Amino acid sequence: MKPTPQSPPHLPVLTEVVLLSQSEAVGTKATHVSDTAFAAAEPSPLSDWAPVEGLVSEPPAATPAIDEVALTQRMLSDLDRQVDLMFEQRLREAMSPVITRLTDTMVRELRQQLARTLREMVARAVTQELDRVRRN
Repeated sequence: MKPTPQSPPHLPVLTEVVLLSQSEAVGTKATHVSDTAFAAAEPSPLSDWAPVEGLVSEPPAATPAIDEVALTQRMLSDLDRQVDLMFEQRLREAMSPVITRLTDTMVRELRQQLARTLREMVARAVTQELDRVRRN
C-alpha cells in the first residue's frame, strides 16, 4: 500500500508577505515607521499607473495525462542500466581476488614446467656431448 503524499506546509503568497511587518516576518526587534511617515513621503511614480488588462497570465492549463506505459518503460530502462553497472562493478570486485590467485598459481606452474624443460634440455645436451666425446 502506497503512503499518501503529504501536502506541503502553507506557503504565504506575496500579498501576505508584504502585509507582515518586519518583526513578525523575521521574529526580531525591528523599528517600525509610522503610517504618517509614509503619508508624508512623496508618492511613487508608479502609484498613478492603472493596472493593464491582459497582462495577468492565465492559470496554467491542467497537466496532460501521464502515459503510464511510457513512464514505466523509461523507469525500467533506467533501472536496467543501473543494475547492469552495479552488477559489473560487483562482479569485478568478486572476480579480482580469484583472478589474482589463478594468475599466481599459473605463473608458479609455468616456472616449474620451464625449469623441468630446461633441465631436460641441458641433460640431453650434456648426454649428447658426452657421447660425442666418447666416440672420438
